[in-house]
Parts: sequence; structure tokens; C-alpha cells
Amino acid sequence: AKGGIVFAIETELGLPVKLVGLGETIEDLVPFEPSAFVDALFATD
Repeated sequence: AKGGIVFAIETELGLPVKLVGLGETIEDLVPFEPSAFVDALFATD
């Protein structure tokens, strides 16, 4: 999944997105970087 829910959470609930998970464990949480997130959404590879 590409994670488009991030935008809905921020818009609908007014909550800032501070971390995103890149895997299934707590160690996979990384700071949210909006520009990197948008680039990944539109990546074709």
C-alpha cells in the first residue's frame, strides 16, 4: 500500500503526522518527511 491515508488523517482529524512505519516493528518508525513521502507516492519503480 502506498499510504495515502496519511493525508486523510491529517485533514480529517487535524493531527500532525510525526512518524511513519516502514515495517512491522517499533524500530521501523522513522520521522515523517513530507517531500520524501510525496516522492515515494509517485515513484514508478
